[in-house]
Amino acid sequence: MGREPIFNMPPLIPILIALFVLVEFVLGYWGPEAASDIYLTFGFIPADLADRFGSDVFRILEEASRLKPDSEDLAGLAEIAAYLRAHPSALPFSLISYSFLHAGWPHLIINSVWLMAFGSVVLRRIGTIRFLALFALSSIGAALFHFITHSADVMPVIGASGAVSGIMAAAIRFVFQPGESLSGFSLDASGTYRAPALPLVKTFRDRRTLRFILLWLAINIVTGLAGVPLGLGAGSIAWEAHVGGFITGLIVFSWVDSPMEEDPSVLN
Repeated sequence: MGREPIFNMPPLIPILIALFVLVEFVLGYWGPEAASDIYLTFGFIPADLADRFGSDVFRILEEASRLKPDSEDLAGLAEIAAYLRAHPSALPFSLISYSFLHAGWPHLIINSVWLMAFGSVVLRRIGTIRFLALFALSSIGAALFHFITHSADVMPVIGASGAVSGIMAAAIRFVFQPGESLSGFSLDASGTYRAPALPLVKTFRDRRTLRFILLWLAINIVTGLAGVPLGLGAGSIAWEAHVGGFITGLIVFSWVDSPMEEDPSVLN
């Protein structure tokens, strides 16, 4: 019997990662000033969405800066607000495009590793079109959840973490089922990824999935509240976006999961 390769991913996964890498290379080549413009255009900016709904966030920030001219923080935020007033972000496209921007190579590598591990098993199960729908909807859900908690924030949200969190959530709906595997790197996938998914309610009753969810939440909240920097000035981990993506993935998976015949051999 021949030896299996260490990595055997469905083609879409390395294609997505290659897009992440290509964007990062291009931004590095263009330099910090051009990269900043791209972040503000194609990153998700909660205040821009709020301003379009009539909240007047940009005007308020600019007036606050004028009232406190010695505040460097306010001056910086007001400068971004003025830029966005003249150059609005690419909404609604930026609800997805922000997932292809990263705050440096470590940020990109971490997201790519999790995408390889969990994206492979989900993609093998639901196919390319459904996977892309899951990725896009998780990205949107992550952005909107972050918007709810940071509606006046002018700093761009970037990175695939929200979308990947949704894919991780989708994976736990079935990877703990009998006959399944947490490994996304197996060459022999013929008999795996086919167990019926746990119903959404039972996902929170199953001890294995519940432990995973609680551990995942704890890690994200702790790292987020600790203010771990991502290389974007004062930017840090947007853990609320991760939670939004995770919740979206848990729910949306019920709609995108491929129909399949139940195999009695893999049922509890």
